[in-house]
Amino acid sequence: MNTYLDTGVLLPLYIEESFSDRITKIVEARSDPLPLNLFQEVEFENATRLKVFRREITPRHVTQIFKAWNDDIGAGRLIRRPVNWVQALDEARLLGTMVSVKTGCRTLDLVHVAIAVKWGCEWFVTADERQLKAAQAAGLKVLDVREVD
Repeated sequence: MNTYLDTGVLLPLYIEESFSDRITKIVEARSDPLPLNLFQEVEFENATRLKVFRREITPRHVTQIFKAWNDDIGAGRLIRRPVNWVQALDEARLLGTMVSVKTGCRTLDLVHVAIAVKWGCEWFVTADERQLKAAQAAGLKVLDVREVD
C-alpha cells in the first residue's frame, strides 16, 4: 500500500467523470489494495451527496455508489488505515510552511499529502496542480491523472 489517492481521484472510480477511465486503468494496474482513511471517507461521502444537491446524480445513484464503495471495503480492495491525527496535522503545518506561499495549496489538500507522508507512501495520485507540487515538495513521487493515457 504505497500509493495514496486523493479523494478527487477516488470519486471518479464510482461516479462517471472525465478522468474515470484513466483512474480505473491506474487502479487496475495495481496488485495491492488502496489505503483509505476516515478523512477520505468523509470527503467521498459528502462529495457524493453534493452531486445530488447539484442535480448531477439521483439519491438512487448515491445508494448504488455507497454499496459499491462498501463492497470494495468488504472485499479488501480498499483497506481502512488509522491516522495519527496529531502527527498528520503537524506534518501538514510543516508542509504548509514549505509550499503554501509558492503553490497556494489549501489546508485540506496539505492534510492528504501529510497523511501519505506519515503512512510512508511512495506515490501520490491526484489531478490537483497545487497538491501535486506539495506532494513533490514532501518527497513523494506523483502521478497526475490528467497525463495518463
